[in-house]
Amino acid sequence: MAVTASSVRIPAMVFFMVFQLQYEAIHSYTPVHYLVGDEDGWDPVITGVSWSNGKKFYAGDVLEFKYDRGIDVSVVDEEAFDDCAVNDKSIEYSTGDTNLTLAFGANYFICSRPLICQAGLKLAINATAPPPSV
Repeated sequence: MAVTASSVRIPAMVFFMVFQLQYEAIHSYTPVHYLVGDEDGWDPVITGVSWSNGKKFYAGDVLEFKYDRGIDVSVVDEEAFDDCAVNDKSIEYSTGDTNLTLAFGANYFICSRPLICQAGLKLAINATAPPPSV
């Protein structure tokens, strides 16, 4: 029996299709959309630690920050987070409604107003790799 190009192509295509379906099943995590502070929003009445307690965050999840005039949200590094002060690596948002996608690893957010940040309006999230879907 001679092997022809068409007889090799069909099994290869079937293998590829099965592989693709398995890959999509394993890597089909749907990101979660969180409203930071729940109904209170990103507000000095909440603390990031209390709001995030018990939640599991994955890279790709989205945090929505809703806040009033006079409040902002800044994406910062660990040093700025600890100091409650923005630096040249910080990105500040002040639109009142900001959606930010979590990167893998440590993610730090503060209100750039030092007294408000020091009062507790700061949030540190460690986003892990998304779980496989089976």
